[in-house]
Amino acid sequence: LSTQSTWGSLEDTATTWGIHQNFLSVILVPIVGNAAEHATAIVMAYRNRMDVAIGVAVGSSIQIALCVIPFLVILSWTMGKTLDLNFGVFPTIVMFISVLVTNALVYNGTTYWLEGVMLLLAYLIIAMAYYVL
Repeated sequence: LSTQSTWGSLEDTATTWGIHQNFLSVILVPIVGNAAEHATAIVMAYRNRMDVAIGVAVGSSIQIALCVIPFLVILSWTMGKTLDLNFGVFPTIVMFISVLVTNALVYNGTTYWLEGVMLLLAYLIIAMAYYVL
């Protein structure tokens, strides 16, 4: 019920603002929905606890990818709905590049401000690509 009302309001918002639904659901909803985790990661990074900050940021994504999405697929089967993991070419390429960039930045265990700027720019490029498409 909550998901239906959220999706309905997303459709209305996309129509009112003149923005494509993919941009809202891939870019804006995750920012708002994970605001508490983002704040925690920022506070931990400010306190120089980078292991906790990276753990919060990356751990959330891993939790969604490995637990929530497979659970939703199985739940949809029990409800007689089809929910598969057949993404299009563009989202698959974006996901692959995002994983490569993130892995390259957290591999050595240390971070610098320039790497953070690089991640923000990558997110901005992805956001612009979803906005245009």
